Amino acid sequence: MASPEPELRAALVRYAQALWSRRLTAGTSGNLSLLLDGGDLLVTPAGASLGALTPEAIVRTDPAGTPRSAQHASSEVLLHVAAYRARAEIRAVVHAHPTYATVWSTSGGLFPRLTVGARESLGPVAWVAYHPAGSRALAEACGAEFARGNDVVLMERHGVSAVATTLEHAFALADQAEDAARVAYFARLAGFAQPCDDAP
Repeated sequence: MASPEPELRAALVRYAQALWSRRLTAGTSGNLSLLLDGGDLLVTPAGASLGALTPEAIVRTDPAGTPRSAQHASSEVLLHVAAYRARAEIRAVVHAHPTYATVWSTSGGLFPRLTVGARESLGPVAWVAYHPAGSRALAEACGAEFARGNDVVLMERHGVSAVATTLEHAFALADQAEDAARVAYFARLAGFAQPCDDAP
C-alpha cells in the first residue's frame, strides 16, 4: 500500500534535515524528490534551506516537473524527471553538494574507492562532465548514467546525485559517496598508495 502524501512530505523533511546535519548541503543548495504512484513528483522548493524545510513548502509537480501550484520547485527538477524516466524502479532522488566529493569533482575524474564500504555498499560511481546547473543538458547526462544502471553520479564542479527505490537508500548512497571522497582525499594528502578502482 502506498504511503499517504503527508507521510511522504514528512519523510522528505526528515532526510532534508539529515543532509543538512551531515553537512552534505550548505545555504540553499541541494534538493530531494519522491515519485508518487500516479507519476507526479514531490520536490523540495527552489531557494529554500534544507535545514529549515517544512512539509507545506514541498512542491508537487506533474511527471514533466511542472508545479501543480504557484510554488516553485527546485531548479534541478529536470534532473529528477530524467532520473525517474531512466529506470522504472527509481522512486527517490537525492542531489547534494558535499565538500569532499565536490572537491574531487573539480579534478576531472572520480575519487578512488579505497575502503570496503566504498566498494561494497556504495558501488560504482559515474562521472558527468560539466553542464550548467539546472540545465536540460545536465539532466540528460545524468539520466543517461542512471539508465546504464549507475545509482550515483559525480557531477563536475557541482556535487553528487543518488537514486534508489527508497529515500533512505538514496540518502545513504549520497552520504557514503562523501565518506569515500573524504577518505580518498586524506589518503592522497598523507601520501598513501592508492590502488586502482578495480583492485581486489
